[in-house]
Amino acid sequence: MSVQAWFSNDDLAIDPGSSIELKLSIQNLGDATESYTIVPSGLNADWVTVDRGSITLFGGSLDVIDVTVAAPKLPSTSAGPTVTGVRIIPSAVPDDTIVAETTLDVQSFDDRRIVPLQPVIRARHRANYEFMVENHGNGLASCRVRLIDPTNRVDGDFDPPAVGVAPGGASLVRLKAKARRGVFRRATRQLDFEIEAEQPGHDPSAASLSMVQPPTLSMASVVRALAVAAIVGAAIGAWFGVIRPEIRDAAADQVDERLSQFDAAVDEIAAGNDVASPVTTLAEGEDPDGAASPDPSELIGEPDFLRLSVSPPALETNDDVFTVPPGTIYDLTEVRIENANNDAGRASLLINGEEAYVWSLANIRGSVFEPSLTPIRLQPEDNVTFQVRCDTVGDPGTGTCFNAVNLAGLRIVVDEI
Repeated sequence: MSVQAWFSNDDLAIDPGSSIELKLSIQNLGDATESYTIVPSGLNADWVTVDRGSITLFGGSLDVIDVTVAAPKLPSTSAGPTVTGVRIIPSAVPDDTIVAETTLDVQSFDDRRIVPLQPVIRARHRANYEFMVENHGNGLASCRVRLIDPTNRVDGDFDPPAVGVAPGGASLVRLKAKARRGVFRRATRQLDFEIEAEQPGHDPSAASLSMVQPPTLSMASVVRALAVAAIVGAAIGAWFGVIRPEIRDAAADQVDERLSQFDAAVDEIAAGNDVASPVTTLAEGEDPDGAASPDPSELIGEPDFLRLSVSPPALETNDDVFTVPPGTIYDLTEVRIENANNDAGRASLLINGEEAYVWSLANIRGSVFEPSLTPIRLQPEDNVTFQVRCDTVGDPGTGTCFNAVNLAGLRIVVDEI
């Protein structure tokens, strides 16, 4: 063996997402000048960066180079001792290759997230929510979930009440929420509360939910009921006070007129005159045979869900397009964008080339829900485009960004009327 190498540091701690510098000493044990190639080795070779990839040493001389180790902040970065090494390859005699190794203690880190699947639900008293408890750290997450409402207006039960999530995994939890007070409401009320996943010794993770309660007895309904009662009362009063007496008076006048004509005819006959019987000609009433044109049939919509996804490489832009089929109207009510790999960039949802929603992917962890209380109506042949510009790939293992948008609404078939 004509060369030896060793690290000056050993048993150092490293936090995922940070880097440390190690000193590597290389000594030429031979008498002749030799060149050496230094390359990372081992399972964690992609963590290691060598300051100088090759050096030349005189016989018996020694040199020190810097080796940088950067542990990625990913769930796959296991906590605990790990061996990091470099391989020193002599140019003249490659068979005399040696490996210098050192042990690093990778620290654990927490990154727990709660991703609601239905952040806002419209209900009177009870609502069922679903959310994901995700573990993006490198240690096991054993969390208990609880509901936080300082106003004590919302309570609920979780299924399950506690979850254990492995690094990089996720678990589905359901919440049956109910409103405690407010049976009678004159206006719409929104109840905001939080759900929290906590573990002793770790920072808790929280997410916001909302329950929108419609009014049970609005002031507008009371006003409309009083107005209807007033109209009905006025109609009844007009019938008995004005219309009915007028009809009776007109009928009495007609009877008196006919009786006077009959008495005059009797007197004429008694006097011996030939009087023809009065003939009354009645006008025939017209019978309207034209039937009313039927009302247009109501348009009935069916719930429909769409998903547009793109995978643009770094520093490029990709899009996915959906076109409303002919003879169909689409009412867009909900939008949910997904950023599972925590990519960075810009995402936008365009309707007929105009931006309706714009997001910065750096601000989205997991997914973001965009409810729309007023539906966005898309006519036949309208285009919906999901466009993403990838600035930074969140997961280097995939090689590209991956983002998607889920659209929910009503698909309405336009019938010929």
